[in-house]
Amino acid sequence: MENVLSILFCLTLLYLVVTSRIKTYVTILRIQGVLLSLIMIFPFLHHLSVHLLIIPIVSLIVKAIIIPRFVNKIVIDLDVKRIVEPSIQPFNFLLLSVFSMSVLFVSAHVLSGFTTIEPIPFASAFSAMIIGIFIIIFRKKLIIHVVGFLILENGILLFGTSLSAEMPTIVELGALLDIFVVVFLMGIVINRISSTFAQPDVTALGRLKD
Repeated sequence: MENVLSILFCLTLLYLVVTSRIKTYVTILRIQGVLLSLIMIFPFLHHLSVHLLIIPIVSLIVKAIIIPRFVNKIVIDLDVKRIVEPSIQPFNFLLLSVFSMSVLFVSAHVLSGFTTIEPIPFASAFSAMIIGIFIIIFRKKLIIHVVGFLILENGILLFGTSLSAEMPTIVELGALLDIFVVVFLMGIVINRISSTFAQPDVTALGRLKD
């Protein structure tokens, strides 16, 4: 079941690549939050433990509810254009993403013969990291850069799950707190930039001089 959820997670990444609407980005964040919570809850089903149940619940609340609402609030408050302006042709972006994900899945399959990793969740996690970086590089709007960072962080969380790494609860909650800090700081930065420029995107920053 973890493999099925990981594949669905990858499909959301491909949908992010081809979409041009900010609302869809927020929706994908919600879907990924639900998928990650479901993936993390499987260890609880095998080994009943309060520790193993806390993180999926907190992750569901933070990633599927709180953060998407906050990002959506920034979009509404700043009246950001609902269409994403790419710096690369969508078809080229899709080809680059599919090629990168294919390489990662083949590499994960090869590595699974030498280690105990789960190849599909492992490759899905690295795919999210790569797609998150691509979104930050090839999208102009700062709010989409925030989404790219969140997608990258989702990949890191899935990566830890694929390795079956057992981290103390306080460390895992600290990672979620780090997300809060970054998103709120980005909200403040975007708000300050929007008070100067008509549209908060990175093209406006290119006009700044020392």
